Amino acid sequence: MKKNSIILFFLLSSLFINAQNKLVYNVYAFGAKGDGITNDQAAIQKAIDACKKTGGTVLLEKGVFLTGQLLLVNNLTLKIDTSATILGIKSDDEKDYPHHLIDTKYPNRMLEDCQRRLIYGNKVQNVTITGGGTINGQGDFEPWMHVKEIGTEKDRPSIMAFVGCNNITVSNITLVKPACWTQVYIESENIIIQKIKVNTGQLTPNRDGIDIVDCHKVLIEDSYIESEDDGICFKSGSEYGCKDIIVRRCILDKLNVKAGNCFKLGTDGLGSFMNFDVSELTLKNAYQNSAFCIESMDGAVIDNLNFRDCQISNCGQAIFILLADRKRTVPDRKTRIGTISNIYFKNITGTDFTQQYPSIITGIKGHNIQNVTFENLNFELKGGIQTTNQTVMEYDGKYPEGSYFGNTNAFGFFVRHTDTVTFANCKITVKSEDKRPWLIQEDTKNVLIK
Repeated sequence: MKKNSIILFFLLSSLFINAQNKLVYNVYAFGAKGDGITNDQAAIQKAIDACKKTGGTVLLEKGVFLTGQLLLVNNLTLKIDTSATILGIKSDDEKDYPHHLIDTKYPNRMLEDCQRRLIYGNKVQNVTITGGGTINGQGDFEPWMHVKEIGTEKDRPSIMAFVGCNNITVSNITLVKPACWTQVYIESENIIIQKIKVNTGQLTPNRDGIDIVDCHKVLIEDSYIESEDDGICFKSGSEYGCKDIIVRRCILDKLNVKAGNCFKLGTDGLGSFMNFDVSELTLKNAYQNSAFCIESMDGAVIDNLNFRDCQISNCGQAIFILLADRKRTVPDRKTRIGTISNIYFKNITGTDFTQQYPSIITGIKGHNIQNVTFENLNFELKGGIQTTNQTVMEYDGKYPEGSYFGNTNAFGFFVRHTDTVTFANCKITVKSEDKRPWLIQEDTKNVLIK
């Protein structure tokens, strides 16, 4: 991946967008009240529609703007001033949040999810959402709290959704209380997410901080994500896959909720996850789950992932890497077993772990994970286990989490069905005396300790 070329492209794209958006449309001029009581949906949409021909900036300032779904247009800046809040209306009515099946280039498993959203970009380009203000999804609305029922993702609105889009920038805003995934980007290209704050609240599951689904050329930086479920989650529901990704200088706080992981690839993984450069993350409060989670469950090709200079604290597990086969697919594609290769962790520290789990790297018998390197790890694990006779199950098809494997017969790393795993200059210790060895290998080839 040519990182400098990608970043230059992002900068040029942003300059192009700014050049297009010279006209400013204040929503008050279109009849908005901004009192937090009146439904301003029609007025805000009129201001957005005024940008259809020439592009422009829609300005919200000095008020609280209650609204249902807003449809974005090309060449638009939605500026939510620091004095403004967009408030998602507490309503289950179709007129406020219409169900809409997404239309993707490839058959995509996400078609049935994400059918409702507060702010919606459908095949738009050159769109910026910024301004320093807040978008509150009011996701604690009682009908949106019943998430144990099957299929509820399709009925609970995300705060933002972009599908089939190009040149999207979301910067300098705060997103709170989503009803489902906070923000989702599907089969889109050239996405910049920077200097945002997310707080999902400790509500109920499926409220991820950021979901990137089958997107190319994505930059996420300098953001603070407090999430009830996965912090930043990359998914692949189609052959389009995720590739050329940069994530840096973000804080991922899991709020000590049982569900989810800090940084995750999967669970949906049909296409690919390729060319990731991830650095300077703070990952914390994952309770029983993982700081880093990498999964190829449905045939995904995972290759060339680089993680460096990250700090982990108060998590159940540092790293969970799983190659498995759930036999999921989409129309016109046979089921297959994916691959995981060329994964590199460097300069990662971990302290104050909440569980006694090791990091787990496991493939499938006959389908080994290949070429994983750990360099300059410094983990002080919880320890305290006094037995060494634990057996470790093979993945059995249930929802995959590292915590599901329980306390294995190693305190540091459990490695199975792998080719070439390297530990270079790693310090793996425990707070409390532990009888287990730091490393257990099963069905491995070429594990190197330097």
